[in-house]
Amino acid sequence: MTLKLYTRPDCGLCDKAQALLAEGGFGSRYELVDIETDIELLERYATQIPVLFNPDTGEKLTWPFTASQVRDLVED
Repeated sequence: MTLKLYTRPDCGLCDKAQALLAEGGFGSRYELVDIETDIELLERYATQIPVLFNPDTGEKLTWPFTASQVRDLVED
């Protein structure tokens, strides 16, 4: 399973989320999705990013989230 991290360019909070994922050992378990390349995603998440989404379960985490919450998202 690959999580999706919804982000946009020049997003400091998105950088923090990526650092948390890397430090927590999730670096290979997610892909970056630039919401500015998809109008639907931009409308849905413009004021919420970064958002970590599990496409298998439909669950998501909005920032700020913890490594423990990410583990729960992966294990569900």
